[in-house]
Order: sequence, then structure tokens, then C-alpha cells
Amino acid sequence: MSTTLDPVPIDVPAPALARTRARTVPFALGLIVVAGAVVRLWGLGAHRLGYDEAFTAMVGRRPLGDLLSYLRVGDSHPPLDYLLRAPLASFAANEFLIRLPSAVCSIAALALLAWWLRRYGIAGIVTTALFAVSAFELQHGRTARMYAEMEFIGVAAAVLTDAWLRRPRRWHAPALAFLVLIGLLTHVSTFLLAGGLIAAAGLRRDRDAWRWRFAIVAGGVGWAVLWGPSFLVQARGGHSDWIPHTTLTRLVHTFGSLVTDEPRLHLLVLVAVAAGTAVAWNRDAPLVRVLVCCAFVPVGLAALAGMDAPVLINRTLTFAVWAPLLAIGFLVEAIATQSRLTGIAACIAIALVAIPAMFHVLDTPSTPDLALRHLASVERPGDVEAIRPGGKYFELAWSIGVRSSLPYHQVAITGLGHTSGIDVGTTPLTGRIWVLDWTNRPLPTGGRTRCAPDWTSGSSRIVCLR
Repeated sequence: MSTTLDPVPIDVPAPALARTRARTVPFALGLIVVAGAVVRLWGLGAHRLGYDEAFTAMVGRRPLGDLLSYLRVGDSHPPLDYLLRAPLASFAANEFLIRLPSAVCSIAALALLAWWLRRYGIAGIVTTALFAVSAFELQHGRTARMYAEMEFIGVAAAVLTDAWLRRPRRWHAPALAFLVLIGLLTHVSTFLLAGGLIAAAGLRRDRDAWRWRFAIVAGGVGWAVLWGPSFLVQARGGHSDWIPHTTLTRLVHTFGSLVTDEPRLHLLVLVAVAAGTAVAWNRDAPLVRVLVCCAFVPVGLAALAGMDAPVLINRTLTFAVWAPLLAIGFLVEAIATQSRLTGIAACIAIALVAIPAMFHVLDTPSTPDLALRHLASVERPGDVEAIRPGGKYFELAWSIGVRSSLPYHQVAITGLGHTSGIDVGTTPLTGRIWVLDWTNRPLPTGGRTRCAPDWTSGSSRIVCLR
């Protein structure tokens, strides 16, 4: 016997108020989506690619077969994001283009969230506004990595689960299978999300529940066929061993950082999310089931897995970032219902935390931006540009090599420690080496002498040796 959850009735306001709300809420949500799109596109290509972004771009310039084989041994992520950006990386050395797929996915996630929450009034508006200006969302929605795709996949999974819980349709199962497949080919954190999606079916034994479970398994089987053997190779590579194991404190700060970068507020965030979830339960219990299954269960699975494996960092939970914002949205609505003045004060307090953090993300250049710009301004044809440690070679290859539009090749350098170099163009070598040093250790010179004053900024310095 099929078991469905019908929408929980919501108090019907007076006709005049209902008409006003019917016009006001969509208008407010539309303005929020437009504003969110603007901030995601604002200055998108203004800064040089950071290490992870440069890695994505340089890997994307490889031929398809070489790209897949390189990821198998040189990275811990599936290939879909790299394949998505590969044509853009090969087409032009343009930071805006490389980051554009992320911005598009983040805007799509924001628009889908607004459409989903349109019937929840103030709670929907507050949640969408928080999502639009979220520093975490903006940081990863403007970076040339796979996390913006996970923003969209997380929201899409929640919307699909909500629709299925209320009234299952035959198309839900194939849509879910496809969503799980592309999620697994984007980031392994989809395994955590899949665990929560399975929990959404609970103990039900009806046909719709079995279709739901089979769809999740089908998506996993598709991933296993396409990428499973490569994943086994990646799992032995130790690429994520730098991630600490789970502790209670780490769990609190990891989850809290989805809402704010201020550690002192993380415990308050947890309290607010718990209170908002309780409010939402009284308003719309099926929605809370979506909240639990598509966010809280996966976060719990990440914490458990993180006790034995390198799993628990906030980027891993990008698919669930909408959830704490939704709980806070319901809490703000409850406060405003009791006292409009207190509700306004709560909104102002949230804005005072969220808006400066948003501008900080927009104004802060990528870590290597200033150093790479200075290096490009001082190097001359025939100079060799080097970077230390050599593992950060991709930053140099993209910003100095690819962006020059000239032939370039990697140069072996002796006597400078773990350093990688690049020679751009066909001009005879001058004998000068510009070293971009990211370490705080003394730089061995190999008998070379300084040929210009050292340049320093933050954790980087540039040394000229002859």
C-alpha cells in the first residue's frame, strides 16, 4: 500500500493579506535572486587563479585520455568538474571563463531554492537572502572547483525529496538516479548525501519506496562502472591525509562555518538551527524530514566517517549548506510573529554578520594574486620564473605560462631546493631566475647572487638570482 505525505495545511490569512503576500513574496524572492546573481558575477575574473583553481585549469588542458589517467593517480576527485571546464581552459587563458560554470551553478541553486521556498513567506525570504549573501556560498560559488556544482546538487536533492515525500511520481526515480550519478562523478561527498536519501524512504515497503531506493543504487552502479576502478586507485593515494579526524569541537566549528566564519558564533549557530528546526516541525513536518534526511543525516555520517578517515571539512558539506540557513529562516519568522520589532532586530543582527563577510569575500584576492601580478611585472623575456615548493607549479604554469600566449616549458633548476621553474618564449636565457617562495625557510641560492631587492607580501616573497 502506497504511503504518501500530503502537505501540512498552513494557516490561511485574510483575503486582502493573502493577495498582498501573493504579490510581495515572489517579488522579494526575485529581487534576492537578481542580487545574488550580481554578487556572484561581480569581479569574477579579477584575480589570478589560486592553487586548486590552477590545478583544475591545467589538468583541463590535457587531452581527454591523459586527463582521466592523470586524475586517477594525481587527485582525489572524480572527473566531471574537470571535464566541464576543460573546453574553457583550452579555449582561452581567462579567469572569468574558468570560474563561470561555478557562478552559473551557484545562481541556479539560489534560483531553485527561491522557487522551492516561495510558499513559506518570511521564512522563505530570509532563507533565500541568507543563501544569496552567504560568505561560504559565495566563496565556493565563485571558485573554479566542483563545490558550486555540489551547492546545486544539494538543493536539487532536497527539492526532489520534498516532492517525493508529499506525492510520489514515476519520474522522481529516474531523476534521482541521474542526480546521484552526476553527484558521485562530481564529488565523493555524494555518498554521504546518498545515505540521507536512503533514510528518506525510512522503513516503507511500498512500490514507491523501493523505486526510490533502487534509483539511488542505480546511480551508484553507474558511478562504479564509470569511475569505480579509478576511485580505488585514488583512495590509496593519500591526497586528503591532511584533513584531521573528527572531534566534537571540530564538528561544531565545521558545521557552524557553513553559516559564518566567526568561530565565536558557531555554538550559537547550532542553538539557532536546533530551535529553527523545532519551529519548522510545527509548521511543516515533511519539510523537516527533508532537512534531516538531506542534511543532518549526511553531516552525521561525515562525522562518523571522519573518526577514521580524512572526511570532515566544511567543503565536504557544501551540498547541505542550505539546511542551517532554512532552520534560521524559520526561527526568524517565529520571532517576527511574536514581536515585529524583535524580528527586525534579529534580521539586523544577522545582516551585521553576513553582509561584511560577503564584502570580504568579494574584496579579497586569491592567495597568490598579488605575488603573481608582481612577478609578471618584473620578469623579462629570457628570464626563468620558479616557484617554491615545486608542487605549486600549476600556479606558475597558468598565470605566467598559459596567460602569456607564448610557448613555454618546464625548466629543471638545481641548487634551490624543492623548486620548479618555467621558461616562456623563445628568447635566449638571461641567466636571471625569479623565485616565488611560499615557504618561511631560508632559500638556498646554489652560489647565485641577488639581482634585485627581495619583494615580500604576506606569506610570499620574490627573490631574483643570477
